[in-house]
Amino acid sequence: MYQPPRQKLKTYDLHPTSIKLIKNGHYWVTNDRFSEKFHPKEKFIIAADRGRPFALLIHDPTHKTVRARLWAKSGNYSQMMKGFKNDLSNRMRKAIKKRKDKKILEKRNHFYLVFGEGDEIPGVFIKYFNGEILVEFYMNFWNQYKDFIIQNIVKMVNEIFAKDLTVANVWTQERSKLQSKATCLDPMATYRRVDVNEFGINYKVLIGKHYDTGIYTDMAAIREKMRNHIKGSKSLLNLYSYTGAFSLFALNTGVEKVTSVDLSEEYLEWLDENIELNEDIDKSKHVSINASTKEAMTNLDESGEKFDFIIADPPSSSSDGNKRTNALADYQEILPKMEKLLEPHGKMMIFLNTHKHSHDKFKNKIKTIIQKGELPLEVKHHFFLTEDCPSKKGFPEGSYLKGMLIQKK
Repeated sequence: MYQPPRQKLKTYDLHPTSIKLIKNGHYWVTNDRFSEKFHPKEKFIIAADRGRPFALLIHDPTHKTVRARLWAKSGNYSQMMKGFKNDLSNRMRKAIKKRKDKKILEKRNHFYLVFGEGDEIPGVFIKYFNGEILVEFYMNFWNQYKDFIIQNIVKMVNEIFAKDLTVANVWTQERSKLQSKATCLDPMATYRRVDVNEFGINYKVLIGKHYDTGIYTDMAAIREKMRNHIKGSKSLLNLYSYTGAFSLFALNTGVEKVTSVDLSEEYLEWLDENIELNEDIDKSKHVSINASTKEAMTNLDESGEKFDFIIADPPSSSSDGNKRTNALADYQEILPKMEKLLEPHGKMMIFLNTHKHSHDKFKNKIKTIIQKGELPLEVKHHFFLTEDCPSKKGFPEGSYLKGMLIQKK
């Protein structure tokens, strides 16, 4: 019987640097003279090293910087493209099963069901908020599979966690679009309030009303690891407090006085609502300061205030209406101010939340500030994303959240 000759799959050579990075575990192919040749209608890209296929990529011609993301580094790429939905379903189930096996739901009812590249589903992050599911897309490639993902996530959550959710509990958000709010598959829901619980503490979450929900889920596991470091502190200063997750966590661990600082009056009011949700938390032990971090620290120093513990989790980039600031550069000014407010042998926890700077760059920057300023500070411990936020070796961008515990000598 006559058989037509097998059609050769089209391949695209990558930049030598991209080839090296992908082979070492990186997930992204950025925009360059090689990736610019990807045909805009290609859903998948078979990446080649001097004509030899070595990886299957999913393609997003619309993204400003990340042109494609890794799907597989071995196998029959032609069959993988045909069986893509089945592979996607298996990866989703594997990710959700991991959360079940870790028994995360026994400690908190907000967590990541899927964490993008960390779960080998690049550009898709799925959060669970006490019965509501938020699916975040970071690349337009996934638009063609949105219905498939939604149907499967509801089915899998119900099966694995013994829930009874419907598509009316699902929200989607295009995170690649600036300040795009989440939308619900229930057409009657413009936004929805959900109260979540984390280590016995209640928080108000709003899905669909703002770009963010009011709590940073990727911080939850790190908060748990901070418990022993905070214990025994009598006073704590929470800078860039947002809606107060760290403030309530500190109050819950027994800190006698917690001071929260934020430039947004709305966030501080939200923080007060969170305190009201917790009857066992004494709100008289909490003070809010509505001011910029730098202004608040100057005033606290002038009044002679000191703290046993200070937390700083600045936004990676922000504006106070007058100028735009950068978190890493800002530590040059705020770290010495924090040291002045710290009691002898007191501790501070500082964070950097961006994939643009590696942990080593963050560490070296802080080390330089301490040395040049001759600050009596010593780095004691490093914190990274963990538990429901897995990372991959060779892909530092996936470990975007970095933390350091620093103690005053």
